[in-house]
Amino acid sequence: MQNKSLNKIAIIGCGWLGFPLAKHLQKAGYLINGSTTSEDKLEVLERSNIKPFLIQLDHENTNLNIQNFLDADLLIINIPPGRATNSADLYVDKMRYLQQEILKSRVKKIVFISSTSVYAENNATHTEDSEALSLETTGLRMLAAEEAFLFLPNTETTVIRMAGLIGPERHPGRFFAGKTDIPNGLAPVNLIHLDDCVGVIAKVIEDGLWSEIFNGVAPTHPSRMEFYDLASYNLYGKNADFIPEKHSFKVIDATKIILKGYQFKHPDLMAWLKVAHQN
Repeated sequence: MQNKSLNKIAIIGCGWLGFPLAKHLQKAGYLINGSTTSEDKLEVLERSNIKPFLIQLDHENTNLNIQNFLDADLLIINIPPGRATNSADLYVDKMRYLQQEILKSRVKKIVFISSTSVYAENNATHTEDSEALSLETTGLRMLAAEEAFLFLPNTETTVIRMAGLIGPERHPGRFFAGKTDIPNGLAPVNLIHLDDCVGVIAKVIEDGLWSEIFNGVAPTHPSRMEFYDLASYNLYGKNADFIPEKHSFKVIDATKIILKGYQFKHPDLMAWLKVAHQN
């Protein structure tokens, strides 16, 4: 359902999550600007009636068309920071560059896709109000990026902290199949299916849930050994042998978005694994 106060949405990062999100929002009635860093992807976006933009967020390659891309009522920022430690400063620099460009644009609403890496693995459950935040590089750079947009003047930003992403082309069985003596087998998992990533973002937009922080995570948390052993066997016919121990972990709580009325499409991760295997 379209939020009638919005007409055009810009999505920066039309990849594994951004592209299906763009198509979902388009079906709801929105005009979509979509960005990619790949020239080959421009035609793919255009064929889906998504207005394509080639955007590189760095100062050395200033984008003459970024303001055309930001000609929208709402901006969805969906740019993963990468895993390399030396990319941390580069990621934050890109977010600050984007921040300055937003200030020149007519964008007044922002959805920033963050990560549950911002929470510390302190053997506790984390809500959006948790003060136990990560001191790891990945967590710190995500927190810095969140702050760059949460406190942007004359805009309303909602942050969605997504857990580990699973779904088409991201089957969890690919991680541990055939491996043995994998540590921390009793630690709970924090994951979310692509369908629910799209669903949570759409819920925020439809209901105008601005200036908020939400956790995007399935409400069930099976153990690593229970979940990944089944996932590995389903995908490759090979077990994943975990050590039945519980060291550092965290549990991410999804209650806040559920209380706003969101109903998860895949709330039971073990049930999803069994259905995915049958299909």
